[in-house]
Parts: sequence; C-alpha cells; structure tokens
Amino acid sequence: MSSSGRGRQLAKEARRQDAVNSPAPSVRQISGRRVNNERNLEREPLLANQDKEAARGHGSRDSPLASMQTSDSDVESVVYHNQSGNMGHSESVNIVLPHRSHASGHMPSISEYVPGGNASSLTWMQLLPYYLPMFSWVREYCFEFFVGDLIGGVSLATFQIPMAISYATSLAKVPISCGLYALGVAPIIYLLFGSVPQMITGPEAPISLIVGQAVEPLLHHMKKKHLDPRDFVVAITFVSGAALLGFGLGRFGFLDNVLCDSLLKGFICGVGIVMVINSLVALLGLGQKLQDVINDKNDVDIHSPFDKLCFIYDHMSEYNALTLKVSLCAFVIIMVVRHIKSHAATSKNVYFRRVIYFPELLLVVASTTFLSYKLDWHAKGLAIVGAVADDSSTALLFNPFSSIHLKLMRRLVSSGLVCAMLGFFESTTALKSLGSRYDLPISSNRELVALGAINIACSVFGALPSFGGYGRSKINAMSAKTTTSGAIMGIISLITVKTVLPYLQYIPLCVLSVITAVIGISLISEGPPNLRFHWASRGYDEIVTFFMTVVTTIFFSMEAGIAVGLIYSLIRVIKNSADSCIQILGRVPGTNTFLDADLANETIEDQTEPNLKLALLGQMSELNLFTDNFRPLNYQALEEIEGCLIIKIPEPLTFTNTSDLRARLKRLEMYGSAKAHPALKRTRDASMTKYLIFDMEGMASIDSSAAQILHMIILTYHNQGIKAFFIRVHKSRALRSRLSNTGITEILRSNLKAMRYRHFCAASAGDAETNNGRSTRDLTQLGLHDDQPLPVTESPTSPYFEHIRSALRVIDNYENCEQPNFEV
Repeated sequence: MSSSGRGRQLAKEARRQDAVNSPAPSVRQISGRRVNNERNLEREPLLANQDKEAARGHGSRDSPLASMQTSDSDVESVVYHNQSGNMGHSESVNIVLPHRSHASGHMPSISEYVPGGNASSLTWMQLLPYYLPMFSWVREYCFEFFVGDLIGGVSLATFQIPMAISYATSLAKVPISCGLYALGVAPIIYLLFGSVPQMITGPEAPISLIVGQAVEPLLHHMKKKHLDPRDFVVAITFVSGAALLGFGLGRFGFLDNVLCDSLLKGFICGVGIVMVINSLVALLGLGQKLQDVINDKNDVDIHSPFDKLCFIYDHMSEYNALTLKVSLCAFVIIMVVRHIKSHAATSKNVYFRRVIYFPELLLVVASTTFLSYKLDWHAKGLAIVGAVADDSSTALLFNPFSSIHLKLMRRLVSSGLVCAMLGFFESTTALKSLGSRYDLPISSNRELVALGAINIACSVFGALPSFGGYGRSKINAMSAKTTTSGAIMGIISLITVKTVLPYLQYIPLCVLSVITAVIGISLISEGPPNLRFHWASRGYDEIVTFFMTVVTTIFFSMEAGIAVGLIYSLIRVIKNSADSCIQILGRVPGTNTFLDADLANETIEDQTEPNLKLALLGQMSELNLFTDNFRPLNYQALEEIEGCLIIKIPEPLTFTNTSDLRARLKRLEMYGSAKAHPALKRTRDASMTKYLIFDMEGMASIDSSAAQILHMIILTYHNQGIKAFFIRVHKSRALRSRLSNTGITEILRSNLKAMRYRHFCAASAGDAETNNGRSTRDLTQLGLHDDQPLPVTESPTSPYFEHIRSALRVIDNYENCEQPNFEV
C-alpha cells in the first residue's frame, strides 16, 4: 500500500474511534514554526535502529502521517531543523513519533511551542519585565542603541525646552520651572514604567491650558494667602496622578474604548482655537490692558475664550507696534521652517531628511532673547518673562499631603480629573498610533500605572501634569531605540533649570505666545480631516459630538466642553446598548435558509449564503425585495411559516437591551416587523402566533436581570398557550446553566412534553426500523420524508434544537396529530 493510501486508512480509523469529539484528522503538515525558544529540549534520535525497517516500508518525509504508529503510547509532534545553513532558510521536517526511547542516534535541540499559561506558573523574574518594562531591554542595551538615543534626546531637547517654557508662561500662567521640571522628571519615570520605546512624555498644550484656566482666577488671591504659584500646580498634578494610578490598578484601561474619537478631536480642535485666541492677546501686546480690564470691577467680566475674542476685537487698535513686528517675524520663520520640514520628512534624500532636526524654536527663542537684551526692547514696551533667578532658589520639593495642598486639592479636584481624563485619552491615541506603526503590544492598564506614577512624581517637584504626545514621539522614533532618549532629554531639561534658567528673563512673552499659536494651529488642523471622513461616511452623530464640544469650549470653558461632549457620548453609548437587534426571519422559498425579513433596500448579495446567490439572483427580476419598511413581510421574496413567528436574537442580552424586549416582541406579534410604526392598525391576527421560535446563535451570554425578563416573557407566552422553541443555543456552560437555573429550560421541556415530542420520536424511530428501513406508516404524515433525519434535539435531555427545520417538523407533527382520526 502506498504511503498516501496508508495515511488515508489511518485517518479513517482515527475518525471512527473519535467521531463524536472531533472532526477527521487533518493531513496538513504540522507547522514548523515555533515561538517559545526557551523550551529547547534534547529529543530522541530521528529514527531508531529498530524502526528503520518500518520506515522503509511505509514512511516518507513527504507524508506527515506516514510514521504514525498504532501503539497505545502517547505521540507528540516534533520539528527538526537542518542546521546546514542559515536558520532563516532552514529545512523543516515534520514527523509524528511515538514517545518512546531509541537506541542510538542524535537529534539537534529544538524549540517547542507551548500554549500560554496563567500568571501562577511564572516566577517573579519572568513577571518583572512586564511590570517594569525597562528590564525587558536593559540586558541587550549596547553602544549602538546609546548613540541613537543620544541623537534623539538632544534633538528633542532643542525644541521641547522652548515649548515647555511657553506652556508654563503663556498657557498655565505659572513659573518657567514648572514646565522644565515636567519635561525633566516625566521621561525619567517613564524610563522605568513605560512600555513603548518611542513614547516621549512631558507637558502638553491642552493640559497646560486647563491648568491655566483653573489657576488664573486664583492668582490675585495668591499673595494674600502667601501661596507659591506652584502650590496650585502641585494640587492639580497630584490629583491627576492619583486618579490615573487608581484607574490603572483597578484595570480601567478599557475606558479608552468607550468614548469616541470625535469627542477627543473636537476637544483638541477647541483647545487649539482657545490657544490661538489667548496668543493673540500677547502677540498684539494687550496683556497689560487685559489685566486692567479683569481687575476693574466696573468693566465687563472676561471668563470664556469668546469673551477674550470680544476683548481683542474692541481693543485691537491699541496694539504695541514693536510687539506685533517681533511676533510676525517669529511666526513667519517658524512656519516656513516647518513647511520645509514637512517636505523633508517624506523625502528620499538622506541628507535632506536631516533638516527635520533643525531647531527652529530654539533658534527663534535664543535670537529674540539676545536682541531683547542688546536692544533693550523691554524699555520700549515689549513684555518679557522677567526675573526668574529666585524661582530656582526656592524649595525644590513639595509635600502633596500638606494641609495647604490638601485644601487646594478639594478646590481643584475637577480640573485635576479633567487633566487626567484628557491626558489619558491623548496618550492612548499616541500609544495606539505608535503600537500599530511599530507593531508593539499595548496595555492600557500598564500605561495608566506609568502615567499615574509620572504625575505623582511631578507633583513633588511642582511640575505641570505630563502625558505622552504623538508628534514628538514620532520624531523621536527616527533615531531612538529605547526610552533612554526621553531620559536624556529630561536630564538636559533639569540641567537647564539649574544653570541657564536665571539668564532667561529677557525672553519676549510674545515669542512664547507665537510658539503657542503655532501649536494651536497644528491642533486645529486635525479637525477638518476628521470632519471630512465622517461627512463622507454620513456619521452625523460624530459630527454633532465634534461641534458640540468645540462650541461649548469656545463659548464657556474647556471643562464645560469636555463635560458636554462626554455626556453626549455616554448618552450615545447607552442608547446603542439599549437598542435591541432582534429580527423576524422568513424562509427563502424552496430552501431551509431563513433571512431577516425586516431589512429594507438590502440586496440579495448581503443576505444570503454563497450557494444560494445564483438561485436567488435568477429571481431578482420577478421579486421585489424589501420594498416597504412598514410591511410585515415581503411575501414575494420570503415566505412566512403558518402559525409561527421566527425571531433571531443576534447579540448577548443584558439588562439594557432586554428591558424593551417585551415591547418589541409585541410589535412583532402585531405587525410582523420591528420597524412598524405603533400607530398602524394591527396586521397579524392573534391566531397567527401559536409558536415562537427563537434563534439564539448570537446570544453568547445573558446576565441575571435579562434572564429574569426573558423568563417572564416565556412564562407569559406559556400561560397563553403559545409554545416557544430555542434554536442553536450557544455552547457556553455559563449561559446554559443560567437558562436552566432560572427555569427557562424547564418551560421549554414542558412545551415539548405537551406536544408529545418524545412519543413522536419513539414511534417514528420504531416505524423506520421495520420493513428494511421503510416505514409502515406514511412518514410524510408525521412531517418527515424518507431521506430526512428524525427531528431530535441536541441530546435526549436537552430541549434545544440544532436547526429551525427540526422545530418546524415537530410543529408539523403536532398539528397533524391534532387532526381528527389521526393515531400515533
């Protein structure tokens, strides 16, 4: 017998032995790919001396089943590699051998694939790299990695330090050191806890603006209470860190999947508009005028960004000429360089691509600071940062648990939570983008812990809340290999605080506002592509969410914007989860295929199986498929089973989507359509619903509240004489146990008992065994044909059917038995 013939014979024998538990063994070769390289075991020889004769007789390397033995010993799949060449081109030989010893020979060590286990089987040395990702790469760190990290860290520092200064002074309204400490401490903490090598953490523009919105109204009370401006930052940053750490330890990372992206994009776009509006005040040199208006009790109150925009419009003619000229020059230089960089980033020229490392922000800040010092611009009305020497000489560390900070936390808790939520979603967006781009495993829970640890550490230094940013991380990924690049940038920032900070007093505030305006414009530019996409896909809910968030942010505040967008998004989530997707099914004439009869304007292509498409497409010219939304059933396309209502539940049932199940079922009874308007007259008579067939294939789970509602529904139908059937119930043990414990299964059994189902099966089976398999009674009278199997349930004790047609045969038999002069 040939090897292929013997393989088929062995497969047939295995199929007969285990026909119930598994399908026929596959003849496909066992994969030579192995994942777990740590399990390298020395195996026995490929062929023992005593097996050589058998191998010559019926085995070959081309047939993986050829070497299968018929002994009772355990077998295991083994992969051998031909080590003559590169492992990337190694030759794999797949053999299934009995697990017994051999007398001689040698086989090279292999790596065996083993399915993953649970954490209890791991040692703390194996778990440590997961919870402290630094230990997953530190052993492989080399000089080449260091060079790449050094280039990335220095490059980042050249433009991140000016941005951190701008965020602190222009947005957060706090000392420069708050921004620089955030840029210095956050990456060092992320070095230990961060799982994404390319991610760079630090102060973010939207978060800094939230801090400024919360701190600015409290600043004029600061001197009376002898508070340091950084005390406000300590309170907000600590609340953010504690909230994030708590969410991480509580494994709430799934929250990033709840809120839609249009909410985040809308808020980011609104923040960008607010940043530009705030920057215009400094660009025109109206900062002092704005402060005078705020302090004047008789003047108009300025609270929202829209109020500031009105102030700019009213006092535009009072601008400072020197400030406006410096601002315009700085803005043009930055935008031109950034335009060139955008072309360089996509260029194939290696030398031209290096332009992206040009530090235009550092160049603009350094040059304008030098000119401000030399030309004494401050005396001519140009606002500068001012003396900052005392800023670094005061206390470096703060106690977040002091009485002062605890009092401030109670007042600033809402701002801290908004910072935490927005920062988490913004960081998660960057994480997912980096993870998909560089094929990295992302854990939102681990990142929550990392962000929480970062902000708690930053609060000790009085630093701004810090989170991950996609833009700087993408630039960092061009050269950096590990999170060490961020740590290098952080060290440079800390050195700047201790050395250069006293000499930064001549930085023009308008230049820092220009940087803020540029960042704001980049944030606004993210909005139009998002709107175009949702407009093209008719995602009007996303568009509404976007504009609600933007408008509320501009006319009220950023906290109000995020709150309104969040509430609307949660309402959408609740509405979608509460909508039941039950369907009424109709049968394609002449087949056992049941389709959703309630879908309007759908093509037959979307609703049928491939083997039925040709037959149904041939009838398209004659059939008018689903032309009326409020028609109970399109009888031209589908047929309704007399007396039966076939319902499909394609989703898990919870208390949210089951609450209106009774009302929807009633609508199906009355109209035959879940989309029918309740104002219509009843189209289905009560006698048309004697049997309810529930297709449960998509219901993978059901919670206790939904089970209680379903039990009440089934019991009500049972008391009305309407019999229910469950078809294709999911194999989940938890689901079936809950159906049994709640009494639903017992009601189904009582229905079958009332329909004399077991007696029918026994009689049909007895008649079918007589006369050489021919029934002595007309089986068609029982709803059967000679070539059809008996309509049995899944098992003798189960009330669930495998297919709708089985339940329909039981109903046909019961209806026939109810006829006069019929004997079973």
